[in-house]
Amino acid sequence: MQPLDQQTILFCSTPGRVARPPAACSDLPAFPLAGAWSRWFARTFDVWWQSALVALVLGYGISLVSPAFVRWLETPFGWKLFGLACIPGGLLLDAALQAVAGNTPGKALLGLRLITPDGRAPRFGELVRRNMKIWRDGLALGLPLISLVTMARQGLRLRKGLQASYDKNDFLVSASPKGWLAKSVFGTAFAGLFGAILILDSMDRQDSREASAMLEAPSSVWTNPATGRMARIGAQWKLEVRAGADGTVQHLFTQHSGHATVLFAHEQTGGRALRQDAQALADRLADRFELADSYFAEFRGRPSWVGRGLHKKGPERVQLRIVEVDGKAWRVVAMQSPPAAYTDDLVQELSGALWDTVTPAPGPELAQRSQ
Repeated sequence: MQPLDQQTILFCSTPGRVARPPAACSDLPAFPLAGAWSRWFARTFDVWWQSALVALVLGYGISLVSPAFVRWLETPFGWKLFGLACIPGGLLLDAALQAVAGNTPGKALLGLRLITPDGRAPRFGELVRRNMKIWRDGLALGLPLISLVTMARQGLRLRKGLQASYDKNDFLVSASPKGWLAKSVFGTAFAGLFGAILILDSMDRQDSREASAMLEAPSSVWTNPATGRMARIGAQWKLEVRAGADGTVQHLFTQHSGHATVLFAHEQTGGRALRQDAQALADRLADRFELADSYFAEFRGRPSWVGRGLHKKGPERVQLRIVEVDGKAWRVVAMQSPPAAYTDDLVQELSGALWDTVTPAPGPELAQRSQ
């Protein structure tokens, strides 16, 4: 038996009718069948970008509401396992795209088309069933080493002139000639996507190494240059000293994954009332943040102002506090990306340590009044 890419099949043009023998359809065009390598390249390309798109959208959505999911993604194999879990979603996207548009980018660029034995385009339900069989019998559930064996097995079936096990008598993959331009576009896209996967994998491994090292690292000691008092800062935070728009020195602490930043700074009150300092800070931040509520309250036995709100151009949450100590207006501005619960404990711990360098922590009775 000849390999499939050396075979042709004749179809009768009457819709809905099963293909007749060649003798009965000699006046109809012949459709060559696609070979193993062209099918592999098209399928691999489509699975890569479709699964990546599903992982990006689904991962972003879950990350907004689930702190546990964010923590899991930061484990050494979190993203890899999540990517494997998104392959079925990518195959559902593949079925939907093929049902609506008639083809997928990988197949279209290589001149391939999936059809039924009677020459019609498969329906969405048929495509879903076929793709789930591909996930099981062709991709081996996405398991890297095992999938090499299962794909090689399907390729050998095609070279022997047999249909892939997930096609059998229900589907055919036809091939039409494509010029060098289409093949060049596909080759460039395939190489670019493969390169992006390698780069992202390298970045993920580097992030995993850094996260593991960070979790094992002890906290560092930071000294407030204005008061000389020291605080222990967790290894999850990176410090940057910069000059603010108002000319003050700002200490910016950024959580290792970028989900939270805490700004710590102060300025001389110059005889201004706390209300004036609070209004000045709110005005400076008004172009970026929308404060939902604010109030004055005692904090560690000293007058303070608190503001809470959201970023105007994103879902980030902002919390501000100003405390007057010895003629200085100290402020902490904390910004957290969703889910805020993921960094709540870290932000609270860091803020408390920073305030310890300005005013001592209160006793039990005073702490209860300040909450």
